[in-house]
Amino acid sequence: VSGQDLKNVPEPALPDLDNFLILGQTSSTTSSFNFMNGRISSSQTIRYIYQLQPNAMGDFVIDAITASYEGKRYRTKPITVEVVQGTAQTPPKGGRKSVQQPLPGVNNQTNLREELFVRAVVDKKKAYVGEQVTITYKLYTRVGLANVRYDRMPSYTGFWMEEMYSAQHLDYQEEIIDGKRYAVSALKRIALFPTVTGEQQIEPLSMLCDVQTTARRRSLFDSFFDDPLDPTFSRTRQTRIESETQTIDVLPLPEAGKPDMFKNAVGQFKITASIDQAVAEVSQPLTLTVILSGKGNIKTLEAPVLPTMANFKQYASESKENINANNLRVGGFKTYSYVLIPVISGVNQIETPAFPYFDPATKSYKMASADPITITVASEKRDPTTGFMPQKTAVIQIRQDIQYIKPETVFLGHQGGFLFQAPWYLILHALPIAAIFGTILYRSHTNRLRHDVGYARWRRAHGLARREFQEAKNALNQDRFEQAYMHISNALYQFIADKNNQATAGLASPQIVDLLSDWKIEEDMINQVKHCLDACDMARFAPTLLTKENTKEMLETAEKIIHALEQKMVKE
Repeated sequence: VSGQDLKNVPEPALPDLDNFLILGQTSSTTSSFNFMNGRISSSQTIRYIYQLQPNAMGDFVIDAITASYEGKRYRTKPITVEVVQGTAQTPPKGGRKSVQQPLPGVNNQTNLREELFVRAVVDKKKAYVGEQVTITYKLYTRVGLANVRYDRMPSYTGFWMEEMYSAQHLDYQEEIIDGKRYAVSALKRIALFPTVTGEQQIEPLSMLCDVQTTARRRSLFDSFFDDPLDPTFSRTRQTRIESETQTIDVLPLPEAGKPDMFKNAVGQFKITASIDQAVAEVSQPLTLTVILSGKGNIKTLEAPVLPTMANFKQYASESKENINANNLRVGGFKTYSYVLIPVISGVNQIETPAFPYFDPATKSYKMASADPITITVASEKRDPTTGFMPQKTAVIQIRQDIQYIKPETVFLGHQGGFLFQAPWYLILHALPIAAIFGTILYRSHTNRLRHDVGYARWRRAHGLARREFQEAKNALNQDRFEQAYMHISNALYQFIADKNNQATAGLASPQIVDLLSDWKIEEDMINQVKHCLDACDMARFAPTLLTKENTKEMLETAEKIIHALEQKMVKE
């Protein structure tokens, strides 16, 4: 819906959608303005977004959507939709055709339900409307797999969905369940935001797997080094596996204490405001920038309402968003721009907007706000033709041609003595024996790196962390502060995961505390790690607040933490 003043325009009326299910809806508002010759023209656009799921295959027509305003009726054109049979999504593939070899004793008669399955794990069973629920899918196998693919994805009816992680390849980690070793790979991690109350079910995720039926007595991870042309790869049979249905109890937001300005924002948010000029003139446009950042469903946040100010004319300009879904919580920021035109000279105060939200962690309503901004408005107008003309400086000749470089003289003294008397001559004879022992030690070391995954990750942890820190320094030198924080976070998470032979995906602050406590790391050091990771998370949600100084300080702190942990996390 587009026009000049849409404050009182009602929401469009949808036609009958018998062949579709409405999964959810949201809206967003954008404004634009032109300032020319002292006159302003503006326009607004409200976008209503509806998520629809067809109930059957075929050709369907969505009739015209109507909207009424000031006695006039507006209509859209009908929309024709062709619904076809869905195709199975292909999940990430491993580096080789054979993902996993069977364990000893696995054959065609094995009960595959105990040897191959997919799990859906939710981080909470009860949540408020709009509160994030994270579901993680993992593949568990003790048998050889020649191919895996998605058969059916859940529809997530009653939820707003945001994909946080989708594996590009199957990255197996070892996990013990009831005394059995499994190769486990994370498949997907999805953030769900409930839109309706009551018990909501998450349908199973279904996969098709081609299982190798010829068993070989090999270890769990030996398949990574197998020849994909081995004839034992040719005998497979297809099986379907499904995750279990998950039920979420969705609670309504409490009525007690709900602010009048509340617009269904759920999460943790903060608001900052800035003005492009501290000194201006009457009728000179100013740009007020308001940044709303935090953790929650950023896409559905509505713009904060700017208070009415008698000393300024107000015009909404534009908004943009940045969503970060790489960690365990969805977050980011939205930037709103407002054009303010002073009408009275003197010292004026710009009132910044307040933003109410519901914090599910404290189960209470909160108000995010920023301090007012004071500016000085002058009544006199400057001459628009007056410009700044930079002055030229004279060119001074400092040198002529290239100065002659005098080479150093080298004294060639007498090098007397016999060859067999030289110490290096005796050392040279001992080198073959030392080389033999060195080769034996090196072969033993490389053999362990190849077969002991935990040992290999433990040895490479420090080197990978240093590599991430170098990337962070490169980003810092290029003033890409958000990228630098990302590499700092990667270094900490990857280092702790490698030292403990844990999967990086799904690793959160509570697990990190437990892992470091197992190494008997001091509480002060653990708190430093948590503080550093929290700072990295907040940097991704509000990158506009970063500076070169605090980014450099965080990088130096993280390097000291990794160095200290490397000294303490030593295997006995």
